[in-house]
Parts: sequence; structure tokens; C-alpha cells
Amino acid sequence: MSRAAKAVFSLLLMALCAATALARVPTSPSPTPIGILPNPNEVAKCWSSLQNIQGCVWEIYTSVFSGNLSGIGPACCKAFLGVEESCWPKMFPSNPFFPPMLRSTCSARNATYTSERE
Repeated sequence: MSRAAKAVFSLLLMALCAATALARVPTSPSPTPIGILPNPNEVAKCWSSLQNIQGCVWEIYTSVFSGNLSGIGPACCKAFLGVEESCWPKMFPSNPFFPPMLRSTCSARNATYTSERE
């Protein structure tokens, strides 16, 4: 995927997440205030390590909307584990429960993968 296509895809994903955040009715305080979008440069920086892994952004995108985390490969999991927690609300403003769930899944997979290689 070309760099321009990755940038467009990231912006579309960010817009979709932002639109979802703006459309929901908050029942409790949200980590990202409704109506205030994160700085696009900060969001791009947060996604940058995942964009370097071919197909990783798409794997995460499909997992967010399907709820199925089995499609995320080991390289993508490893890259996600390197993303700072402060990025999570910027990357997933409408789904604050997804990043910890993905982190837990990837941590378990990483431990299994590491022990199998030893």
C-alpha cells in the first residue's frame, strides 16, 4: 500500500471514529470530550507504528467493527503493544474498551508465541 493510500486510509478511519464519537449519547464521562477532536498530527503519530506493518491498520479496523480479535497477526500485535496508552483515546475515541481488550489479547498471544519459540 502506498504512503498516500495509508494516509488517506488513516484519515478515513479517524473520521469514522470521530463521527461515531459525535453520534453517540454519553452515559458517563468520556475520555475524549464529545465535540472536541484530537489533533490530526497527534493521531497520525499514534497510528504511524502500526502503518509500518503491512495490513495491520486493516486488521485492527476489521476487529473494531467485528469484535473478533483473531484476525490480528503477531507482527501487528507486537506493534500495538508498543503504542503508548496516551494514544488510545485519540485512536479509538468512540470505543474506549477496545484498546485494553486488544492489549490483553496481544499480550497473551505474545507470551504464547515467545514460549513456543524457546
